[in-house]
Amino acid sequence: MSFKQLLSCTALALCTLSAQAYNVGGATQSLISNSFEWAWDGSYLTGFRNALENPANFGPGGIVNRTINTVDLAVVDSTTLAGLDMFVGTWVENSQAAGFSTAVRDFFLAGGDLFLLQDDSSHDALGAILGIETTVSTGSVSNGGAPLFDGPFGIATDVTQHYAVGQLSEAAILANNGRVGGRNVEGQVTSAYWRAGEYAPGAGSLFIIADIDMIATTTDCGLAVCGADYLAMNSNAIYALNTFSFLQSTGGNPVPAPGTLVLAGSALLLLRGLQRKAG
Repeated sequence: MSFKQLLSCTALALCTLSAQAYNVGGATQSLISNSFEWAWDGSYLTGFRNALENPANFGPGGIVNRTINTVDLAVVDSTTLAGLDMFVGTWVENSQAAGFSTAVRDFFLAGGDLFLLQDDSSHDALGAILGIETTVSTGSVSNGGAPLFDGPFGIATDVTQHYAVGQLSEAAILANNGRVGGRNVEGQVTSAYWRAGEYAPGAGSLFIIADIDMIATTTDCGLAVCGADYLAMNSNAIYALNTFSFLQSTGGNPVPAPGTLVLAGSALLLLRGLQRKAG
């Protein structure tokens, strides 16, 4: 291979690494009608989706150097999931999740990433099929450390739960090679996470939270904003974006770490130097 060809290949690799987009999808209200505005295309998830697609947050020159595309799925099966890097399971009634829970599990075990927003035992089918069920919690605020509560978007403290609230079994998390992400005041586990390959060889990254309203944005709890305020970037919003950033960076189709880009850039400079000497 000539120096010119090597230079072209290295430059192309750099462009591919830095520009690789990440596709995130979820089920629409037409498929999960009982989810109401908590469906992926519902108004309560609009703030989260807008924050993901905001280039100041995710994209070239953003806090995280990766463009995020969000996709609506009126059908969830192996064909539609094949176009995604991550599937977001929102507040889905178990009976309505039954038709696609197996497809979601297979997607995950084959390397797709999952972001599961559960609330209670009536809305945890996607987690339950992976052995992580949800039960009722006290609903007090949650705290933790890196990478979810302390990450590229800042430090989150006292992340709030609202309405129906849940907890996860620490024993079930550990039995499935997971890590506790956060605990409430009483020590109940409110989230858990797995890097790609930790749940099972070849599986994608996984996050399960026991209350979708730690991520969603609503106004019915008596406060101006309940849950995440992605404009003011309150603690819930910081927590949500830190968590998403961590999952996409450690998933089955990860964004290159800064060191990877530096190494590739150094290789390009070296090749250019060798070309000048050869000439």
